[in-house]
Amino acid sequence: MGKQLNGVDPIFVNIPCPSRDEAIKLCGELLKKELCGTAKIHDHVHLMYTDPDGVRGEDVVLITLKTVKKNLTDIHEFILKNHSWGTPCIEVVPIIADMC
Repeated sequence: MGKQLNGVDPIFVNIPCPSRDEAIKLCGELLKKELCGTAKIHDHVHLMYTDPDGVRGEDVVLITLKTVKKNLTDIHEFILKNHSWGTPCIEVVPIIADMC
């Protein structure tokens, strides 16, 4: 059985990007700054949403960062400063147990 991560507050941070090149650049910088332990890039994610014209969708690249809660403010500031979208979605998901 995997170990419980008590007191470390591990999280996943998901951030959509318009292109693979931008995702690679952002992940590389976040890793260099030691704001995450790993970064995954998921290609061909179909993002769906509604707006006044109905249901829409578009293909995006999704970044998943594995990090700890104490890095979240710095990650948020970095993404807002360096992401090409004005206000990209930044989803935070707690990791209850790490089975690695």
